Amino acid sequence: MDLKKQKLILADLTDLNWLKQHFFIYPDQRMRIKKGDVITRQGEWNEKMFFVESGSTSGYFQPKEGKEFKVFTTGPNMMVGLYSFFSHDHRSYTTVKADEDTVIHYVSLDQLPAKNSSEYGQFLEHILPVVVNEIYLRQMLMINSVSEKERVLKKLLESEKMATLGQLAAGLAHELNNAASVIQSKSKWITDHMKDYMEEKDSRGLYPYFLKSLENGQTQTSAEVRSRKEKIKELMNVQESAAKKLAKMNLTDDELTMLNKNSDSSFIDRLGYYWEAGLALHDINIAASHTTHVVQSIKELGAINRKEHQYFSLQSSIKKALSLLTNQLRNIDTSIEVNESIEIDGKEGDFIQVWVNLIKNAAEVLNTKSLENPKIKIVADQSGDVLCIAIKDNGGGISESERGKIFQPSYTTKVSGLSFGLGLGLSIVQRILSSYDGQIQLTCQGEWTIFNVELPKQ
Repeated sequence: MDLKKQKLILADLTDLNWLKQHFFIYPDQRMRIKKGDVITRQGEWNEKMFFVESGSTSGYFQPKEGKEFKVFTTGPNMMVGLYSFFSHDHRSYTTVKADEDTVIHYVSLDQLPAKNSSEYGQFLEHILPVVVNEIYLRQMLMINSVSEKERVLKKLLESEKMATLGQLAAGLAHELNNAASVIQSKSKWITDHMKDYMEEKDSRGLYPYFLKSLENGQTQTSAEVRSRKEKIKELMNVQESAAKKLAKMNLTDDELTMLNKNSDSSFIDRLGYYWEAGLALHDINIAASHTTHVVQSIKELGAINRKEHQYFSLQSSIKKALSLLTNQLRNIDTSIEVNESIEIDGKEGDFIQVWVNLIKNAAEVLNTKSLENPKIKIVADQSGDVLCIAIKDNGGGISESERGKIFQPSYTTKVSGLSFGLGLGLSIVQRILSSYDGQIQLTCQGEWTIFNVELPKQ
């Protein structure tokens, strides 16, 4: 609840009518003050209690060192000067100024009923809720102010941390940039010449299958390939290895029927060779392009760059990420539940980088554990103005102590292999998503570890 709503609710709990009828009724104690005029001054004597009829005032505190800051704000049917009015030394602890042209009433200390009179008891009965109300509102204003300062400070510290990391990464990116450029240009040269070569050598009508895999890559998940393989074994009566090759090609039933009638095992082997060659070049080109993008992303670490946006398919970007992780996912049941119509406005390379890091992390966990059925599930859902993408693995979850550290740039759980334990992956993911006003959260449900990515709907 915001402070404005709190004021309205608390004002309903205090009855000012009795106070107004008994004290704030004297024409000569009604004042019109201009915007910026001072009502009470910090540290000075005050024996008046003020009622705001219209307009607004604010109280400011000036520390011995530092800038003046606001302590409270009052509006119509609220009161100021309560602390100094009731305190022993009657010294105002703030300077109260009019925020706009304001009308106020006041009552002096000597106008209060005698302390041993019945009227004084009535006065206390009505003034105490007002005092409590004012104390509460000022406390809430202070809490809101401290919370905002904490948020700004946290954001500043995060910016400084990312800027330092960016300086360290820039040197590495500079060294990698030339190599990445060579890989990208040479992979394109190899692809262009291989297309000519494969077409020239084709005498059995296999070139279209080479082009299909070159252009589309591996479009099926491992689970879909396994299911398709069993169907092909029943339809064509071929060995396990041949059925697996054909399953990966995502051939139609008509194409499979034609192959079954007119082709022998050597033809299927040759067909597999053409398809695998196209797939290898497809993956090399994606990897080369992704490498170049990653190097550029590392150079920009600590800065936000959202230029050159265009709409791209979420499903396609995830499949490209999977093609970069073929070896890591070889023994993992990977499934995608993402509608083909979902699009994102941004740099596709940014999001491929996000998916690669998250899926790779899940695969590394699963590959180090002896699970009967390791699984990765990628699910997307559009809910209201938010696009949610969940990447799940059944690797047993992450401990509470690690969850709070997992996004820190220097934190890693890796201890061997070629990962080098830099711990940059999730930090980079968080930075990329933040640049698109998105966020990522980690949750665990039983054996499942879930990274939830949320993006504002475009």
